[in-house]
Amino acid sequence: MANEVLLKAGTQLSFADHAGDFSPAAGNSLEQGTPTDVQLSLASIADAASRQSAKVDLGATRARTYEVIAAIEFAATPTAGELVHFYWAPSPDATAANGNPGGCSGSDAAYAGYSSNMADSLRQLMHVGVMEVTVQVTTTVQIARCGRFQSPTRYGSLVVRNESGASFHSDDVESHVIIEPIIDEVQ
Repeated sequence: MANEVLLKAGTQLSFADHAGDFSPAAGNSLEQGTPTDVQLSLASIADAASRQSAKVDLGATRARTYEVIAAIEFAATPTAGELVHFYWAPSPDATAANGNPGGCSGSDAAYAGYSSNMADSLRQLMHVGVMEVTVQVTTTVQIARCGRFQSPTRYGSLVVRNESGASFHSDDVESHVIIEPIIDEVQ
């Protein structure tokens, strides 16, 4: 009997304001099962601004591939076709401030890169993908699959760059990003 290599979903990483008011409506929640919470406040990220998450541990053994899915609520109508970018900042070190590329801190905070040189600093991170936004008024939560990546290290942080033409909503109730491990399993 031949073996098959099938895909299975691992435990999700939920990047949201778990320390604040994150509590999405059922129709907007991307969480499945009991995800690992990772602190990332997405509230009020202005157009042309970025935010970084707390550093997360992917585990001593980790999935080969991760998929990024986002749910974003905007404070005003974004410009059709504009983008929200997602980056991964891989790190070999568990300590928040150590071993981070592109000037990342390893903590939930605004991201400006080295010496406020964000454009060049982002190039030192792994570009995961984008959410192309549509013209939707505020209170509409836009949900999209945004890309896949392979992390070369056990630890890392997510960086979100808003280039949508509008700020993210001022609360963190709905906005969150899920990183889902895609695990190859021989059966």
